[in-house]
Amino acid sequence: MHLSIDADMNVHAIRITTTEVSDREGMDAVLPADAPMDRVIADGAYYSIERTEALSGAGVTPVIPPPAHAVVRGEERTRRHDQIVRYIEDKGIYAFHKKYGYGVRSLVEAQISRIKRCIGERLLTQELASQEGEGIIIANLLNRWNAFGKPVCVKNA
Repeated sequence: MHLSIDADMNVHAIRITTTEVSDREGMDAVLPADAPMDRVIADGAYYSIERTEALSGAGVTPVIPPPAHAVVRGEERTRRHDQIVRYIEDKGIYAFHKKYGYGVRSLVEAQISRIKRCIGERLLTQELASQEGEGIIIANLLNRWNAFGKPVCVKNA
């Protein structure tokens, strides 16, 4: 299952794919073409130089860490990739996380954890078409949960 979730945790797109579809391929299916976005945050499984350059060229900040073994290539077509790799080499991966707001991804992970606790670890249906319908139901349920608002936490000393 691949989800496109905004900063308010609303689901914009969901795709159910087979295990043969890589995360990189799944990302292309859920990136909204019409939704305004200033950055795309994803884990390293979604990284590709081509996508990084395309997003950057479109004015979108890609916040997808490159693999640990990534190197500066020094080519015109890898400018953004080289910039990110140099920054991580100089400052470290956690500086990259902080600079680009990668920590927001933990909110998405918490949302997915809530889904699993409330709905279950796995999809209930077996057929791909049924799973797609189940995914749409999950997305609609998430968006309705979000309509209730966010909890307010107060720390008592």
